[in-house]
Amino acid sequence: MSEKEKLPFWLGVVLGLILGMAGVLMVIMPQLDRSDQGSPAVDASDLNYKANNQDAALQPPVLDATPDQGALNPHELSLSADQPDNEIMHEDSDAYVDQSIQAPAMQGGNEEVLDAIESPSGIADVQPLVPVDQKEKYGIALVIDDAGYDLKAVERVLALSVPVAISVLPESTFARQAAVLAKQAGQVVMLHLPMQPEDPSLEMTEDFLHGKMNRNAIRNTFLKDLAKVPFVEGVNNHMGSRLTQMDKPMHWVMQVCQEKGLFFVDSRTSARSVAATSAKSMGVAWASRSIFLDHEMTLEAMKHAWQRARNCAKKKLSCVIIAHPRAKTVAFLENYLSKDDAKQMVSIRRLLQTTPIVSQASKSVLP
Repeated sequence: MSEKEKLPFWLGVVLGLILGMAGVLMVIMPQLDRSDQGSPAVDASDLNYKANNQDAALQPPVLDATPDQGALNPHELSLSADQPDNEIMHEDSDAYVDQSIQAPAMQGGNEEVLDAIESPSGIADVQPLVPVDQKEKYGIALVIDDAGYDLKAVERVLALSVPVAISVLPESTFARQAAVLAKQAGQVVMLHLPMQPEDPSLEMTEDFLHGKMNRNAIRNTFLKDLAKVPFVEGVNNHMGSRLTQMDKPMHWVMQVCQEKGLFFVDSRTSARSVAATSAKSMGVAWASRSIFLDHEMTLEAMKHAWQRARNCAKKKLSCVIIAHPRAKTVAFLENYLSKDDAKQMVSIRRLLQTTPIVSQASKSVLP
């Protein structure tokens, strides 16, 4: 071309820079898209847990307990919509069994525990959500407490086909049957270990651990409770707002967990619980409850609680949510869980802090 038709030198440089930047964007944009899609859903049957030690804070700030106000009706308590990370703690949910969906008839000798309603202390639960490794340890882990009285409810929960841990009360009428159902479904079996509550008026059966016990008494009672529930891989406290504040008894509890290769999930019925600290000091794999799904038995409250769990998963945080085999709770799970929720739900094994010891229970084979 002639001299007049040639492009100016500066215009050629600009065009070259534009083309170069376009090429870079074409390379990096697919990578950004893939990273936004998050990690693939965890298979509930995958037992190859890869733990990473976390240095997150174990305990929330210590709050002053308000004076005991007596047992409250759960319907009188409400979640604050403008404080999504706080909820009122109460242990009555640990002792409640809805008999409207009771499959077999209740047998005598257990009604005292069913009627034991722990008084909520009025302490706000400020358990922080724990940031975890994005590849392995974020998601929603569902734990169903109080299993063993209502087999139909357990069957309905297992039929949801999502990862779930079934925590069985040792003194429940159908403790063994509930554990077998969970094991057959490939789910985690836990022992819902009864522990001393704050309210001294609440009756404690022989299955309870309490502060007046010495080391041998706590060990022997713990082992007797374990013997009533087969296939146990982990433990969480039933009630326990008093005992979980006590250093020595919780140290003795963790010694048994260490010996038996069990993990421990702190139900956090007390803001002053030392369970997580004690577990970590003993090298016991642990987790802490983040949310109670059904501490208030209204549809709106449960939707609000579950949305908090969804938000937690979206932020790639660890969220342990505890629920109970009540008629309304089971119906909520059946009707409200979405396919996207199922993709975010993981086994409690995935959210344990500290590398877990593989227990014999997890290797056990059904007869």
